[in-house]
Amino acid sequence: MMELPIGPTYLEINLDTIASNTNNIKRLIGNKELMAVVKGNAYTHDMIEVSKTVLKNGASRLGVGRLEEGIYLRKAGITAPILNMCLNMEGQEREIVKYDIAQTVCDLDTVHRLSCEAAKMNKSAKIHVKIDTGMGRIGIFPEDALNFISEVSAMQNIEIEGVYTHFATPHDKEFMSYQLKLFSSVLKRLNQEGYSIPLKHCASSEAFVAMPDTWEKFDMVRIGDLIYGVYNSEEEKDKIKVNFAQTFKTTIVFLKKLGPNTSIGYDRTYITDKDTIIATLPAGYNDGYTKLYSNNGIVLVRGKKAPVVGRVCADQMMIDVTNIQDAKVGDEVVLWGRQGNETVLPVYDYIFMGDKQRVPKVFIKNNKPWKVKSIFGEKVF
Repeated sequence: MMELPIGPTYLEINLDTIASNTNNIKRLIGNKELMAVVKGNAYTHDMIEVSKTVLKNGASRLGVGRLEEGIYLRKAGITAPILNMCLNMEGQEREIVKYDIAQTVCDLDTVHRLSCEAAKMNKSAKIHVKIDTGMGRIGIFPEDALNFISEVSAMQNIEIEGVYTHFATPHDKEFMSYQLKLFSSVLKRLNQEGYSIPLKHCASSEAFVAMPDTWEKFDMVRIGDLIYGVYNSEEEKDKIKVNFAQTFKTTIVFLKKLGPNTSIGYDRTYITDKDTIIATLPAGYNDGYTKLYSNNGIVLVRGKKAPVVGRVCADQMMIDVTNIQDAKVGDEVVLWGRQGNETVLPVYDYIFMGDKQRVPKVFIKNNKPWKVKSIFGEKVF
């Protein structure tokens, strides 16, 4: 088998942690369905490996943000129900039906096109109707929901599998309660008119923790952040135990001792004020470590924190290791994640920057390296 070279900078994805996080969530929700959100390449963790892991550990459905993501999962052999939570483009209806992707809808023209394509293929197109209760993004206004669903129900080859909404401000419980009230009123009217829709859902990770009413009375929860061990508030830490599943690693490749009043990096944005030991790392914004961490990022070396100094370059960056005894070339550096007893977590949005083709992913399974994916292909250890 071909050897796959792993460079000094890579992402370590702990599938054991993702499995444990999923199990912990499923234990809390009991018999409710768990949709694991795997959009954005599973928040950079790898859609295929994460999907297989969560489906073995309590999730029964997957949520994606593009039709292409759903097709990608189908072609990888994933047969579980998949919901595209964003709108499709006109002309994609055939693929939606062909690959059995449940589609979010909020306009009649889309549903009509899905109905026509499903009829041609002698199949049913599954849809989830999105209700806009205050997000202001996509969805039908609550007052229009009954008429919309009435018209959709009359269309052939259409299966209304779900109806849902999304919360705009999970940390603002007053507005969340307002949105929940609107959504509940829609469901009440639908029930009064005799519509039976299998899946009613509104809770994502933050709402799931902040307000149990957003899922206890419904059929499913949609969890993204918590699957990957990302907390959005201190309150979440008190209510559910999850661990961060990703470690972004690199290596010291060069050390130098500089005197005071010496500039570091482009545009001389950092000037030393004393004798300083600078370590150069082979990682930069081309690897997903954003320039926004220039002069304010923190990394871990030998289990201790070291500051990023100077501007983060495309392929390299510098850190100050003056206070880290015996730091040497070849030492592992954690850009984010855990090392020893210390943890450095990225700003939430920055996680999505780390999914670069040239950065290999090493998957941990059963507490040891299991598989690597790189630009050269895949290898199971």
